[in-house]
Amino acid sequence: MTTLRQEIDRWEADLENIAEASQCNDWFLEERRLAEALHTIAAFRERIVPLLSTRQPRDSVLVAEIQQALDALEILRDDLYRTVHPPNSYLEVAEKVTALRALARVAASLDRTLEDAS
Repeated sequence: MTTLRQEIDRWEADLENIAEASQCNDWFLEERRLAEALHTIAAFRERIVPLLSTRQPRDSVLVAEIQQALDALEILRDDLYRTVHPPNSYLEVAEKVTALRALARVAASLDRTLEDAS
């Protein structure tokens, strides 16, 4: 069974790979942010949130915050698909991914604290 920390590490490694690929292949910023948004949404919706949802009820606040950030990221992703999109979409995607990274680290530290207490 995959642990929460492993899934978060996997997601962060994938984001690093996207950043590296975007530099090596001269991606437009729009392409990089879209790839980050797509990968983040998939990783969280398919793997990270389900792992968090099986934990303690007190983690429901954290899950709700993550889901709100994911909902906002999905809207930004949809904006990036449009030919004409808001000029700050790139920045907002980066901010949402950063916020999700912070929330994921909190979740992982809570997970580690629970394991240490057991």
